[in-house]
Amino acid sequence: MLIIIATLLAVTAIIFILRLLWVSSRTGDYGTLLAVLAALLVLAVAALAATGRLHWLTAVIAAIVPFMRRIVGLLRYLPLFGRLFSRYRGGAGSAGKTAGAAAADMNRARALEILGLGPRPTREEVIAAHRRLMQKLHPDLGGSTYLAQQLNEARKILLDELS
Repeated sequence: MLIIIATLLAVTAIIFILRLLWVSSRTGDYGTLLAVLAALLVLAVAALAATGRLHWLTAVIAAIVPFMRRIVGLLRYLPLFGRLFSRYRGGAGSAGKTAGAAAADMNRARALEILGLGPRPTREEVIAAHRRLMQKLHPDLGGSTYLAQQLNEARKILLDELS
């Protein structure tokens, strides 16, 4: 009888936790989500320890968990590493120019080359080429701000000329 009651309580707790996770993930409250996941991890480790099934490696992992917050905090230094190695990715650091200097070098021929257009493009062709390339090279999608700035400047020059 005691096993049945314990099972029912466990199932009820699991349903409650899953519902809490579902609601918190929909509202964007990830602090609650992390707290519930940490509580589940602690309960799982406690259950394994109580039944004698906790392997020594699992115990080591459980001891490392409190230090994970500090380790994750070190990730804030990743942008520094990104700037240090930008010359190998072909970003703005490799060209040795600032965005303003690059914009000053832009002319009609360079703008046509950047957008991959022929000698007499229409307004719609310029807009379509800019949109197509920006979808591939936008900084929010993994591209660089230098390339996005080049595309915007090329579009501006060509559209000003067509006006």
